[in-house]
Amino acid sequence: MQAVVLMLSSMAFFSAMNVVIRLASHEMASPFIVLLRNIFSLVLVVLWTAFLQWGRPRFPTARLSGHFWRATVGITAMELWFYAVSLLPLTLATALSFTTPIFSTIIAIVFLGEKAGLRRWGAIGIGFVGMVIILRPGVGDISSDAWFVMASSMTMAVAAVLVKTLTRTETPETIVFYMALFMMPWAFLAALPYMQAVSVYQLWLVFWIALLSTTAHLLMARAYMRADLVVLMPLDFSRLVFTALMAYAMFGETLDGPTLLGSLIIVASTVYIARREVAMKRKHSLTPPSP
Repeated sequence: MQAVVLMLSSMAFFSAMNVVIRLASHEMASPFIVLLRNIFSLVLVVLWTAFLQWGRPRFPTARLSGHFWRATVGITAMELWFYAVSLLPLTLATALSFTTPIFSTIIAIVFLGEKAGLRRWGAIGIGFVGMVIILRPGVGDISSDAWFVMASSMTMAVAAVLVKTLTRTETPETIVFYMALFMMPWAFLAALPYMQAVSVYQLWLVFWIALLSTTAHLLMARAYMRADLVVLMPLDFSRLVFTALMAYAMFGETLDGPTLLGSLIIVASTVYIARREVAMKRKHSLTPPSP
């Protein structure tokens, strides 16, 4: 129950973050928002770690290169996502972001050598059917800006695989700290053409983006410490519910039928992939070693 509450809270925080990103995009260009967000996130994770470590924040690591590449891929995904959220309906962007676990699975199969049978590839194919339903190619209802979300999902998938390797030795706070630290130079370069004077209101918006996103990541990490992936994966769909409610309340956006149907198909395929992966790991763990 603790894990479920933590996961649902994390999804609500992510949804609220996207609402604030949309509000901030009315005031500033998305690359400038990303830069300010990373500055605030760096400060927040240092303060939080100082609290956990009795005033002496430490981030020991022997894997700086891993953190660098994770941040380099992550800043690309973040820039694409913030830009997409500034252009697209929040419910549509959220629905398409559910494809990230599918791309992560493909990357793990191709580049990490994970085995995949007919069922796993079938689930991946079904997930892409859901994506096609949401995009509705040829109908003309969906803007080409939706491809920014798809590009973001693909780069997020690469970042997720890199994070998976880092979690073997690094704490969540260490990963978030070096992510924000190494993202800073890239974010600064991207934001250079969009620099502007900021008001207190604008800084307040970006502070909330950083606070909500940092809190959401920490809550999700602790949820996964308390329950299996197969239990928590279906709760990822609550992001669409929270986003739909918030987007309707703040911007009058509504969730159409194809977007909902496609989202359900994508989430069902990712849940099946997660359950299949856990089942295979359990099977291998119960298989006695060869003499």
